[in-house]
Order: sequence, then structure tokens, then C-alpha cells
Amino acid sequence: MTDVAQTRFLHVANGTCTTRLIESAGIPGSLSIWADPLYEGPVPGGLTDAELLDVRARYLGGPTEQADVDPINDLRNWRTVIERHESYEELILWFEHDLFDQLNLVQLLTWIRQHLPPSTVVSLVCIGSFPGHPRFKGLGELSADELASLLETRQRVSDAQHSLAERAWQAFRAPTPETLDTLRHGDTAALPFLAAAVSRFLQEYPWTNDGLSRTERRLLELANAGHVDLAAVFQRMHDGEDVYYVTDGSLAELAESLSRTSPPLLTLTPGGIADRGLLQGSVALTHVGRAVLTGQDDRIALCGIDRWLGGVHLHTDGDVWRWDEQRQRISRR
Repeated sequence: MTDVAQTRFLHVANGTCTTRLIESAGIPGSLSIWADPLYEGPVPGGLTDAELLDVRARYLGGPTEQADVDPINDLRNWRTVIERHESYEELILWFEHDLFDQLNLVQLLTWIRQHLPPSTVVSLVCIGSFPGHPRFKGLGELSADELASLLETRQRVSDAQHSLAERAWQAFRAPTPETLDTLRHGDTAALPFLAAAVSRFLQEYPWTNDGLSRTERRLLELANAGHVDLAAVFQRMHDGEDVYYVTDGSLAELAESLSRTSPPLLTLTPGGIADRGLLQGSVALTHVGRAVLTGQDDRIALCGIDRWLGGVHLHTDGDVWRWDEQRQRISRR
């Protein structure tokens, strides 16, 4: 690798927590992020990057009046910083093993190949473990010195990594999930954390036995104790999770969504995100929610569905793609 002190780096990381650590570690270079929660909301194929930005911005913006919320500007700025390739000598990507990062990584590697000159030096730091952290969750839990030690482990992004990323990104945005399901069983050695992340993503499809996604089921299981504080639920949502992370905002939205199905699966007290802080209030199962949780009823048969998973739009009309846990594969029912 080149002389660190003399090289003009651009660091693009998975979030501001990592960029703050890079700065604290004294690693030279400019800082930016690439951090779209792609496992939530529509990511349809067949669109230009500019068109996809508009779709994502509408989803991420939602019904908000906050002056500092401007998703389209954020998404464009991430791209603009990288496009100024004459301002840096090496682009270093900082990501980790989880689903959020793996989806952003395959999108970013695809975008880089399409928008930067082939001569651009692009390197990658991507880890799933770190010495002294037996339950490693992400770069943000490292000290500045620990993060700094990763700089010399970076590797030049290979053609194989670009190619696999492009195939994964295309499969993720496809209107049906078969190609993505097949991809995880193929050769993914170029991006060693991708297959596990894709497998976890597919578990967000409604399951064949009850129509719940894995995350929905976990929330209902925790709510089964009756009037459980959302803050306490949040602390336990990630038990047993290795590559999936639910933010506080996502949990609050999920709880509200399941309280507004017809019939509702949860009660939410007080009712509505607008009436409370994100993790204030409590949740409890309704009798319908308990029937679904125990497999007596099916969530989709009772409540319907209208949800995007990547490029797949799940809706009640017609057969719905589901995850078969027993066979560990996607099926159509």
C-alpha cells in the first residue's frame, strides 16, 4: 500500500459512527458515508440511478415536516463526493458483515464501476470479527486504535468483487426473489459475508407456517408477556441475530404497523408514533396476534400484505412469495 501520510484518501463508511472513529484515530483523508437502509422499502429494478434516488427519497422522507430531513439531498451528496475522483488518490470503503452493510456494499461497488474511471484506486475494509470482541457487532464498537489497525489490512477491490456485487445488486432488485435465493448457494467467496446476509434478508419474507416475517414474529413473541415497554423490547430484538439490526425507528414503525392491521395483531399504548417518543409506550398481543403467533391463523390471510422487499412488491392479490424455514428456501404460495 502507499504511504499513508502522503496519500489523499477518501473514506466512505457505513455510517457517521465509523467516520467519527476514523477521524478520532487520526487517519488522514476526507470522510463521507453510504448508508441507505435498503432492506426496508422499495428498491425496484429497471430504473436509472437518478430514478432510484427519487424512489428511495420518497420512501425515506415519509410524512415528515422536519427541516433537517432531506433524503434526496443526502443520497445525491454521497454520490457527488465520490464522483470528484480527481480530489483523492485512493477511495477506501469501510463496511462490515451485516445485512445493512452488505446491501450497501453491493450497491456501492456496482455504482463505482458504472461511474468512476477504471484507473480509480478503490480499497475495501470489511470485517465480521475482531480480536477481543467475542460478540462483534460492528465497526462502531471498536476503539480508535483498533479501527486504525484495520487500515493496513485493506485490500484493492477486485474484478471478481465488482462482478459479484453487480449480480447481487441486480438479483436484489429483481421483481421476483428466485435469482437472489439461487445466488446465495453459488460461489460468493469474493464477498464472504454476502450469502449469510442474503439468507437473513430472505427470512423477512412472510413464512409459510404463519405469514409473519422473522422480525414480526420476534416482536410478537416479546409482546406476548403483555404490555411490555418498547424500550425493553428493543433491547431483546437482536437476541439470536448475527447479521440483522433493527433500529429504534424501525421498531417503532413496525409496532405501529402491526397495531393498525385489520384486525390488529398488537395494541400500542399510547397509540401512534406522533403521540410519543420512538420507544416510549408499551405493546401487547391481541387475541388475533396470539392466534397468528401460535400458528392457528395466517397473518396474510387475516390482514393482507402490502410490502416491498428489494425489488419484490408483496401484495395480497395473487400468490405471495414466502420463506420456507423447513426447506430453507423461497417458495410461492
